[in-house]
Amino acid sequence: MIRSLERAGIAALVTAALFAAPLVLAAPAAHAAAGRPAGDDVYRTWFTSHSRCVAEGQGGIDRGHWEHYTCSEGDWFWHLWTNR
Repeated sequence: MIRSLERAGIAALVTAALFAAPLVLAAPAAHAAAGRPAGDDVYRTWFTSHSRCVAEGQGGIDRGHWEHYTCSEGDWFWHLWTNR
């Protein structure tokens, strides 16, 4: 009985890994889909919410790290771009 439970657990893990594989492969496309908002802007990082992206972008302005920022929407995340 323990062997059958072990095999069922392994089968469940393999199935989950196979279903997750397309999501892992699709992740770089989400970054590429965001595009470069303007000229020589620099990609900083991604956020799960627009409000967090805006807060970090504005925080960079307040600290003097950059003059402007853009939060572009990707397939799964918001991407922060800055001028420096």
